[in-house]
Order: sequence, then C-alpha cells, then structure tokens
Amino acid sequence: MSVQSSVPASGRRRTAGLVLIAGAMVAVLAACGGGSANSPAAAPSSTDPGSGGPNTPPGAFGTAAAVSAASLEVQNQSTGQVTVNFGSSTKFSNSVSAALSDVTVGECAVVSGTAAGTGKVTATTVTVSPATSAGCSAGFGGFGGGGGGRTRPSGVPPTRSSGGNRSGGGANAGGRAFGTVSAVTGSTFTVHSTSRQSGSATDTAVTVDGTTKFTKTVSATSSALAVGECISALGQTDDTGAVTATSIAISQPGPNGCTQGFGGGRRGGAGGTTGTTNG
Repeated sequence: MSVQSSVPASGRRRTAGLVLIAGAMVAVLAACGGGSANSPAAAPSSTDPGSGGPNTPPGAFGTAAAVSAASLEVQNQSTGQVTVNFGSSTKFSNSVSAALSDVTVGECAVVSGTAAGTGKVTATTVTVSPATSAGCSAGFGGFGGGGGGRTRPSGVPPTRSSGGNRSGGGANAGGRAFGTVSAVTGSTFTVHSTSRQSGSATDTAVTVDGTTKFTKTVSATSSALAVGECISALGQTDDTGAVTATSIAISQPGPNGCTQGFGGGRRGGAGGTTGTTNG
C-alpha cells in the first residue's frame, strides 16, 4: 500500500525551489572567493623590486641600459631592470684611469695584490680618491657612497683583519690594503690605516711595477653617464620600484661585466658597503 506524503504538492515545490536557490548562492559565493574562516589566505606577492634583505642598502646596481636627461635604466641579472632618477642634488663620481703620479700623500688608497712579507704588498691594482672630512676611516674616498663615503671601488672586496673581522684598513693574507697614503718614494708608497675594532695602527709598504693598474675616483656630473657603464646608485625606492638617487658611482665593466654589486656580489652587506667592478 502506497504512503501518501502529508505535505501538499505546492509545499513540496516551494521546498525544492528554496534548496535550488540556496545551492545557487553557495556557488556564487565560491566563485567570488567567499568561504569559511578556515579557508587558506592567498599567498602574498614575492615581487618587490627594492627587496634585498634587511641589510640591503636602498638603491640599484648594474649596467646602464638607457640614459636620459633625468633618469637611467639599470639592469641587473639578479634583480631585473630598475629606473634610477637623479637631479641637481644627486652626487656623482666616476672611476677613471690613473697613474702612480696620482698617488699622493693624504689620498685614500685601496690596494689589491700579493703579500710580500709582513706589512708588505706587491700591488696588482691601486685605486685612489680624495679623503672625506673624516679622513679614510669611514670608507673609501667619499664619492658615491651617499652615507659617509662607504663606496668600495673597482673590484676590491672588503678589507678584513687577520681575524676575519672588517677593519678600517691594513694588509691581510690576500695582499690587500686600505687607508691613507702617508708617504711616496719612487715605486713604493705607504698606506696608513687604523683598525675599527682595536684602534691599532698599521703601516703597509706597497710596491708597484709596470703591470700595476691604477684608477682614481673623481667627482663627476650626469654627463659622465653612458650606456654600458657600471652603475651603483643609492637612494630610496618608491612603490613602483624606481630609485631616487642621492648618489651615483660610475665605473667601467670588467671582463665579466658589472658583476661585483652591493656588498661584494650581493645586494647589501654590513654597514651598507657598495662596490663596482672594473676590470
């Protein structure tokens, strides 16, 4: 014997209609991103043109791909292309060819070569620049650093003491020296430096020969900018990724292009040291 539903046919139709409407609303909410409080949140975007870690100095390093009257495009294999804007307050420096005659008492000098005994270096490269008001203890020269003259010049890694700590100068086992030129005699000059950690003074005798390559860092203007040069720009990055440069250091590329980058091949380092490559 069949059992008759006690719900009138019209009631059954209304119930079915409500179920269909509720199902449609759930589908619409799912399509619009609605869901329960336990739904996983969307992953944040990882693209940040100015991101380089907590110790990254704000700015850009790479090869100049385009130059205009008030900006340039800087390309970097790791971080991509960045627009760098500059103006009348931007400080420019340029690394140019030099000679032993440019090494004078009072200049800042960075030397890379081979150790020739205690306190002695035979130089492969020598880079000089004018001292800042703080001398050479705050960093190389003072051009292009944007923050106390902390720009490390052409292809020179941070000077480290024998204990592996960063220091204001001296020579290490790798045959490097940084500091103030205190004397010049023939093909030898003396680099005087003071350790930032211990405060101890060091004098390094540097010998040069016909194979030593000399460069000097000089003050420049935007007219020195050219496509293909290595650019180390410091300045704040806006929300579009563009940099407003307070300083721009220019140098020529080495055999592998502009590969040194901030902090010796990475964007950022202790103290915000920057660098450029010059073959």
